[in-house]
Amino acid sequence: MDERLERFLAAHGGPGAAPTGPDALAAACRDALGADGAVVAVAAAGRWRLPVGVSDPVAGAAERWRFTVGEGPSSRAEAGAEPVVADEARLRRSWPALHDQLRRHTAFRSALALPLLAGAAPAGTLDLYWRGPRAAGGVDLAAAQRVASLTASRLLAPAGTGAAGPAWLDAPSAQPRQRTWVAISMVTQVLGLDDADALAVLRSHAYARDRTLEQVADDVVAGRASVGALRRPAED
Repeated sequence: MDERLERFLAAHGGPGAAPTGPDALAAACRDALGADGAVVAVAAAGRWRLPVGVSDPVAGAAERWRFTVGEGPSSRAEAGAEPVVADEARLRRSWPALHDQLRRHTAFRSALALPLLAGAAPAGTLDLYWRGPRAAGGVDLAAAQRVASLTASRLLAPAGTGAAGPAWLDAPSAQPRQRTWVAISMVTQVLGLDDADALAVLRSHAYARDRTLEQVADDVVAGRASVGALRRPAED
């Protein structure tokens, strides 16, 4: 286990200590495992995934494009409650849309997704990214799983007495995703769709225009784009 992460968590997660900021926690995970970027995400509001900590802006961009295409190692890691290692060849083969967006919009070429467990149940993921096409394959998985376990123990701990909810609900990286949920609700009401189909409409609109889903959702919520226009094909 990397002592840097243990010292970080001990300093920020002990009794009476200030709560660990989720972005700083993501950065500590990145540094402890020698990655180039990290995202900490939790399952919230039913099946929706909420990114609560990003190590840096590029990692944040990777998460936004992963959400836009709706695929990636993190979904499999959470569903199977086990690590998923994806070098560039596997990314290209198993998640081609994500591979394309990572190549076009980031420097990341390989990834490792680790489940965050609440007891035995998956409750989120720690997603790590590397610039090297095979870098993810060189990670000590036992050490990586210990990092994920320590992360989950701090992030998923019950809120203190009188707390309105987990502190990470107000994390800067979580707020754009929460606005996406608002946009989904608007689409369901106007177009008469269920949540899954409303999300698919937003994704299709975003992907066709090379925009992130969160950018499109922001436009819908702010009134810059009409819900009725979402089903129109992109202009040539």
